Amino acid sequence: MMFKKGLTVLLLASALFSGQLFATNQGHEYLQVQDADHLLRHTADSDELRVTAEESAADLREHHHWQKSRKPDTHLS
Repeated sequence: MMFKKGLTVLLLASALFSGQLFATNQGHEYLQVQDADHLLRHTADSDELRVTAEESAADLREHHHWQKSRKPDTHLS
């Protein structure tokens, strides 16, 4: 009776973990899920970079318009 329970537990444990072991051995991709903390930090970094880029683009656009407004108008007739 005890041998049967031990064998059942061993077979059940090997069945549970065989998917992870064979996923890398047979060339299947094993997708690792990122934890929420890492995902939130990545999103925050991306938002910060986007805001910085938008501000820089706005400053450059404003400087370009300022330079363009200082040039004398050239009219081709």
